[in-house]
Parts: sequence; C-alpha cells; structure tokens
Amino acid sequence: MAKHLTDKDIADVCDVLDGWPTDTRLTWDKLVDAVEHDLGFKTTRQTLQKYARIKNALKEVKKIISGGEPKANLSLPPSLKVAAEKLDKKDNTIKRLEEENRQLLEQFHVWLYNAYRLGVTPDQLNTPLPNKDNQ
Repeated sequence: MAKHLTDKDIADVCDVLDGWPTDTRLTWDKLVDAVEHDLGFKTTRQTLQKYARIKNALKEVKKIISGGEPKANLSLPPSLKVAAEKLDKKDNTIKRLEEENRQLLEQFHVWLYNAYRLGVTPDQLNTPLPNKDNQ
C-alpha cells in the first residue's frame, strides 16, 4: 500500500518535477518511477494525484515541456552542461512556484471576499492560532 505523503514528501516530489528534463516525456507512471528512484519510496499515481501541489506542478511542467524549444546539441564541457542543467531546473522551479503563488493569491481573494460577505472582521481573521500547550 502506498504511504501518505508528508509536506516534505510533496515538496520533494515537486523538486523532482522541477528537475525533469525538457526533452523527456512526462507521464504519471514515469513520475512514480522517478520518485521511487530519486526519493527512495514507492507510491502510486493515485496517491500523487490526490495532492493539488503535485497535480498542479505536473501540469505546469508538462506545459513547459510542450512549449519548450528543443535544446541545441552543442558539445559543451561537462561543467557547463551541469551548470546549464541547474539553470534549467531553477527556471522550471521559478515558473512552477509563480503559478502556485498565483493560485494561492486567487484562493486568498476568494476567502477574503467570503469573509467580508459573511461579516467576519479583520480582528477575527487575525486571531492567532492556539498554542499546543493550551488546547
């Protein structure tokens, strides 16, 4: 049975997606294999699909791959090739995080509107979370 993913596991899976080569087709099955190989735990497509961050990250990486231009096969020294791969991964991470941030801001606006509509005051919204000791 596949394990439930922690926040760290979800971030690690998103990191695997950020490093996905743009010249390799991305499928759920390939992601499951990559997670098992890179992160060392076995999971299923269904488990990964349950998490919105992973699902959205996969969608964004697929967009990047499909819209990406094929890389020119220049004969680069190994150190430059590694640097280029790191830059590609950083670019993919930035694009995915910008989209995730946009979705979170959109969700925040929905919550803000609903709170206003239901008469929730800013003081009520800013009430701190209870301490674990005081529960």
